[in-house]
Amino acid sequence: ASTPQELAAPPALRNFMPFAAPYYGVCDMMRRLTLTCVTVMLSDQHATFFIVTLAAAILAVAAQTQLRPHRDQDIDAIFTVSHWLVLLTTLTLLLRDTSMFNGKNIWLADGVMLAIIFLLAVTVSSTSFVHLFHEVRRIGASGKLA
Repeated sequence: ASTPQELAAPPALRNFMPFAAPYYGVCDMMRRLTLTCVTVMLSDQHATFFIVTLAAAILAVAAQTQLRPHRDQDIDAIFTVSHWLVLLTTLTLLLRDTSMFNGKNIWLADGVMLAIIFLLAVTVSSTSFVHLFHEVRRIGASGKLA
């Protein structure tokens, strides 16, 4: 049920909604560069490092959950989980960097954050992985070659 305009689009952009196709790749690359390159330049300034990382992660989560730029909802769910994982990992690192535990068992906080991440991944992407498994099984059973 693709329109002629969708079929005329380059293959890399066919998976995106029409409003997101022109800019999604650029925004995603800016997010990745912010999380890798910009934070490396700020590594000696811990406060700025965490603020930039948190800002990039929060903006990525907000943009992904509000815009849902992919045509396939399963792909959107997997991307949402990946953005949340970056945010929760940053929060875990921030908790570890602070002295709020003062020698107490910090592994408890790590365990709680890991449990939250696991529950998020299971709840958001469980249907996506089930659909992916069924699709792979359907293609495998059809005998078609890639």
